[in-house]
Amino acid sequence: MVTINNEELRETFNYILTIENILTKEVRQIKGNKSYIDKIVPDHLMKVYSQKEKNAVIFADKLTQTAYENAILTLVATFERITFAKYKTTYGTIKTLVIDNAVKPLAYYKAREYFVYGNLDKLSGLIKLIEGHLSTDLARKLNTIKQHRNYIAHGKNTEPPISEMKLDEIAKTLDEVIREIES
Repeated sequence: MVTINNEELRETFNYILTIENILTKEVRQIKGNKSYIDKIVPDHLMKVYSQKEKNAVIFADKLTQTAYENAILTLVATFERITFAKYKTTYGTIKTLVIDNAVKPLAYYKAREYFVYGNLDKLSGLIKLIEGHLSTDLARKLNTIKQHRNYIAHGKNTEPPISEMKLDEIAKTLDEVIREIES
């Protein structure tokens, strides 16, 4: 099992693992027992997928894939919330320090706020801000996660990612990036 140090990310990851565990146990029952699907779907879907085993298995596979994709979106959203909050806190501290200690505050900080802070509402902006501070391997993994997240979030209208990372590897990578930002 992977260790996640950031409390908020760890809590989200634990919820995702619990859902994945429940889903795995339930989907396992469907193979060889097509009618089992009627026990887990909403009432209006009863008898829709249970008539043929092939339909039940396809539904179960799509359900599993959808859960995986939603887990990626949830982990990245949690990561963004954590890192954006850290950046905004740090930026506010720096700005206050300059205003309090400079005879005449530099316009540079206002420009920086406009160009950097204003654009830091997307994962790509955050990655650009920290790219020189991460190891090559960590930056590559973070970029892979970003590409996968974009593929899912933007309607799968681009090329699918080359490889799918496991959820624990995604969570561990995001946690390592948070630790790098904090240090």
